[in-house]
Amino acid sequence: MTHITRKQDITPILDETFRIRVDETEVDAVPGESVLSTLLANEFRRIMKNDYGQSSGAFCGMGVCHCCMVSINGRHKKRACQTIVQPGMEVSTCRNRVVEGADQNV
Repeated sequence: MTHITRKQDITPILDETFRIRVDETEVDAVPGESVLSTLLANEFRRIMKNDYGQSSGAFCGMGVCHCCMVSINGRHKKRACQTIVQPGMEVSTCRNRVVEGADQNV
């Protein structure tokens, strides 16, 4: 398992950080920030795959465009910009059950 160190923050991190897992990679997260903030601070730019299989990044960052849908703790299509990051969270980017074929048992 790899670990990514945050390099994209524009202000110093004042709080204690914790780790979450994004696409099988551990990344640092700051309490109170959104999942989208964590992803962008850790250089994840391709966030979502739409129903046509095209990747996209976050556009508005405030819950309007729906361009930051990710899988969080096994739940699909959660808006990264509207979800506060939690310790131990597992996030999968660029996942789409329509494109991949939905698992009927979920």
